[in-house]
Amino acid sequence: MTALRLSGAGRWLKPALGLLVTLAFLWLIARQVDAAALVGAFAGLAPAWLLLALALLAADYALRILRWWWMLRSLAPALPARACAWPYLASIAVNNVLPFRAGDVLRAFGFRRQLQSPAMRVLGTLVLERLLDMTTLLALFFVGLLAVPTELFPRAITLSAAWLAGTTALTLAALLLLAPRLPAIMQWVAEQRALAARGWSERIGHWGQSFAESFGILRRPADVLALFGLSFAIWLLEAALFAIIALAFAAPSGPIGALFAMATGTLSTLIPSSPGYVGTFDYFTLTAFAAYGVPEADAAAIAFTVHAVLWLPLTVLGLGWLALRGRGLLARAAAAKAEQGMA
Repeated sequence: MTALRLSGAGRWLKPALGLLVTLAFLWLIARQVDAAALVGAFAGLAPAWLLLALALLAADYALRILRWWWMLRSLAPALPARACAWPYLASIAVNNVLPFRAGDVLRAFGFRRQLQSPAMRVLGTLVLERLLDMTTLLALFFVGLLAVPTELFPRAITLSAAWLAGTTALTLAALLLLAPRLPAIMQWVAEQRALAARGWSERIGHWGQSFAESFGILRRPADVLALFGLSFAIWLLEAALFAIIALAFAAPSGPIGALFAMATGTLSTLIPSSPGYVGTFDYFTLTAFAAYGVPEADAAAIAFTVHAVLWLPLTVLGLGWLALRGRGLLARAAAAKAEQGMA
């Protein structure tokens, strides 16, 4: 009974800590930014620019869906690109409102038939997607950092980014080198005596092979170049969205400043917080724009507006589709995940 109570308490511990992190960063923003100046900054917003920002958002997510389809079709050649659209958008929307990366669970376990792929293969594409994004964002972060005077940007963020860059580079290099051998490695793991004694070898071997299949695309240099090309195009489009919203506030950030703010704000979403990355994204985006000479009230207004543009349309679209077409889908995905975990 005690274990069950602890388990139940543990389920709420992460969301509670995330909420505390969110409140802490919102408090930092409130302490740093004058409320009257922030209201004045919003009064100067030119709304027509937001239409262009929404067009950039649509292009950005069209490329994200195309990249994910490119990964999946390497093992499911008959998969049409349109089959990936709603699973992707629904997963983003669910991640925006629910904790525990529930949208990732939905994407991996809820759309297996539609995606013509087992759950572990889909999960592998999510891992590869995150690695591509991390590599691209870190590269763009350090490009933007070159023009920032040392005293204007917190050194702790730079050091954290450097450590993250090293870890990401090593992980990606290992995957590129080991991609041809991953199925054999997974099979070797599955055949270990301790697992065989518990009757787990067959299931782990099956799951491991499905997971390893996702990285087979890394064996082909042309596909690797295409994935990196799409990744840079995706994040440059998102940086353009930041730049357009900065223009809506007549803020003097310039394109590199917007690029730096986009990379810094997006990397900050690695910090555990509430769903939607409230507080963390806004604080680090503000800090990056301020390092490029944007007044803090304007930087905060830009950060909040960018956050709203990135969050609201995708969440409404994804949750609207789930309400109309996907009732019970998240529950079935969670049940499928639990079943595989217990098997």
